[in-house]
Amino acid sequence: MKSKTIILLLLMAFSASMSAQIAKISKGTIGITYSTLGVSDVNNWERATLDGAASYSGKSFYTVGVTYIHPIRSWLDIETGIEYSSHTIRTKPMQIPGENYIDATDDKVLLINIPVTARINFLNHFFVNGGVLFDIETGGSSPIDSQNGLGAILGVGAKYSLDNGIGAFANLYTKFHSLVPFTAEFDSYRWRLIEGGLRVGLTYSF
Repeated sequence: MKSKTIILLLLMAFSASMSAQIAKISKGTIGITYSTLGVSDVNNWERATLDGAASYSGKSFYTVGVTYIHPIRSWLDIETGIEYSSHTIRTKPMQIPGENYIDATDDKVLLINIPVTARINFLNHFFVNGGVLFDIETGGSSPIDSQNGLGAILGVGAKYSLDNGIGAFANLYTKFHSLVPFTAEFDSYRWRLIEGGLRVGLTYSF
């Protein structure tokens, strides 16, 4: 009789543990994010400027967005959302000997980003993430090639959640924009945005 009671208690404890795990995994998480404190640059595969053409470099950027994190397993999440990015690009015209000096100018590249990434969780509070990035250029005074296309994102981060569902995370990342352009043929001299920074987020799990 005693052994049956112990087995029953163990089964009840196991059932409660499994129910808690299932409930935990079934939750989704929404949040708001802000990215900055990094660098934004402009590059091409050849890392060169065409003869007689201007050169470009990144000056500053920021990104704001909303995110949704959907658990697949206790160690794996899928994250997506939508972000708005503003990049300031410095254009330095080609200087011709004997001609008047032309000042560098600053222009804007405005993007809507739709990231779809996988998060691999480890040690309870840490994760690595990576996936694809859909870029849609929305305006500005861009001096470089259209950034409409498919890019990539890689990163590593830390997260923490309270019992009431409120949480936060910090994510160091690198984004490669428009690796596969939608509106132009592949060109080794095609200018693309590359950014690396810190993304912070406030989240709520439901």
